Amino acid sequence: MAVACAALGSGRHLLLEGPVGCGKTTLAAAACERLRLPVVRVDGDGRFPESRLSGWFDPPLVLRVGYREEAFVPGPLVRAMSAGCALFLNELDRLPEAAQNLLLPALDERVVRVPHLGAVEAAPGFVVVATRNPADYVATGHLSEALQDRFEHLALAYQSAVEEEAIVARLTGCRDDALVRTAVRLVRATRIHPRLRRGASVRGAAALVELVTGFGDAASAGPALAPLRRALRAALVGRVELRDGDIGLHAVLDQLCELVVAQGEDPDADGFAEALDGGGADAAARSSVDCAQTRSPAGPERPRTCSTDDRRALAEQLRRAPDDLDGWSLAGDLSSGRLRHAGERAYLCAQRLAAGAVLRRAGLLVGPLRSATRTVREPLTEGWAGELAVEPTLENLLGKPYPEPGDIVVERRVDRRRQVVLMVDTSLSMAGEKMALAAVAAAVLALKVRPGDLAVVLFADDARPVSRLGEAVSPAELVQRMLAVPCGGGTDIEAALRLGHDELQRGRDPGRCGLLVSDGVRTSGADPLPAAARFGRLHVLLMERPPAGDGDRGAATVWIAPRLHAGEGIARAAGGGLVRVDGFPALPRRMLDVADRVLR
Repeated sequence: MAVACAALGSGRHLLLEGPVGCGKTTLAAAACERLRLPVVRVDGDGRFPESRLSGWFDPPLVLRVGYREEAFVPGPLVRAMSAGCALFLNELDRLPEAAQNLLLPALDERVVRVPHLGAVEAAPGFVVVATRNPADYVATGHLSEALQDRFEHLALAYQSAVEEEAIVARLTGCRDDALVRTAVRLVRATRIHPRLRRGASVRGAAALVELVTGFGDAASAGPALAPLRRALRAALVGRVELRDGDIGLHAVLDQLCELVVAQGEDPDADGFAEALDGGGADAAARSSVDCAQTRSPAGPERPRTCSTDDRRALAEQLRRAPDDLDGWSLAGDLSSGRLRHAGERAYLCAQRLAAGAVLRRAGLLVGPLRSATRTVREPLTEGWAGELAVEPTLENLLGKPYPEPGDIVVERRVDRRRQVVLMVDTSLSMAGEKMALAAVAAAVLALKVRPGDLAVVLFADDARPVSRLGEAVSPAELVQRMLAVPCGGGTDIEAALRLGHDELQRGRDPGRCGLLVSDGVRTSGADPLPAAARFGRLHVLLMERPPAGDGDRGAATVWIAPRLHAGEGIARAAGGGLVRVDGFPALPRRMLDVADRVLR
């Protein structure tokens, strides 16, 4: 509270970040109330247009008086700026890219420019307080570096067990301390279970208490296994998310009931992780390590963090202190095969830490995710489908007694999806940080396209798919799969192109294309040119090599350049291009440029 009040009281904009249900909204409201700041609230929505955020002109008034101030309806941003109060943006990362970009001048220059109205300057007292859920998997995007730089950041975590018990007791009015304690322990256990990608918040504990109390057969005698098992399935099915889609959620919840209720295990105790392992967590770990299981997320997410015991096991393998474990260095270690002989627990922990480091780098680059659709405007015709485009129609009608053909403009949403196959070189020269950077580049692309629209092929002496078109692999899972493949062997580009083209034939998007990441130097396999000519669209990210390899580089550029056999019967570049990348550190950003080009 002190940090939030200090930031807002000094006129600094504040971004609260933390998992679902940790109290971000409550803290924001309490801080504004303590500072006596009036609040204008906006709830993030992917369909929230920038005009709705700033304001819009009322069409009947515009037709009567023109684009004058009295015809303008201020949106929440303009209202907050004019009144000098707080603009509360709940779930900022759910707002579309255009709406987020509109915030930049308001945050930085304290001014927003509205077409036909002019500049609106903020009155003293205007601040923005926003929240985001880094662990939320549904319909969220990443915030751009420019937008994040305008905020002071305050990271929140879940409360202690004692604090959560107090919250649940206050929310539910339950006086059964044993029931409250058990409900909180069950919910806290979901946050560390290796089979769960996302655990429940304190809201789940409150729902659990209310359901058990509603049954009436357990509340008086304290927590009992049967009613708690029934309530747990009802309260938490929608609040937790499985890591592996083929493992039954009810089985996981029943295991937690057995451990917490029947055996009295405390999830905050040191031995709880081992108890979970005894319930079958090893199988889940193996499936993750082998990259054999997938799930179908609705959006990007971060991998679960490792428990203290998991970090300790990994640290023992590496003979380091647990706090010294660096996810980025572990990503390089994984690709080099240095952790191949570590125990399953240590290996899984390394995967999670490495994937987290990779995704953080990717998230800083990506910024807001593209909408799955784009807006197309066209004159009204017979049989049109869509909605009236108000502003361009008003522009056309002003000053005319009657509308003319083409004055009425309609708009509709069209699909912006693109299906892509990414082919990444994993030869011996890619081991270490190079492969970690390649994983960042793949994550950038995964965060830009729809789940199921990205296939990834890794190649060395041969080629193998780690994700396929139609398989909705999350960015975190994709990164873990890539890092689980040790780099080694030669470079068979022809095999990669052949497998990549076959994979593209699984897709149905007419604009589907291939992306190849390599240094362009073939060391094995057949001539790649015939396979490259089969692609209708192929972008090549060619890694520039040190000056000593200039001679080879020039030759590589010639034979790896994308070609397409057109009607004239000649090979020509069409729809794709050759992108030179000046060293591996530049690869993720260049991938972002290519991804934006592909998604136009």
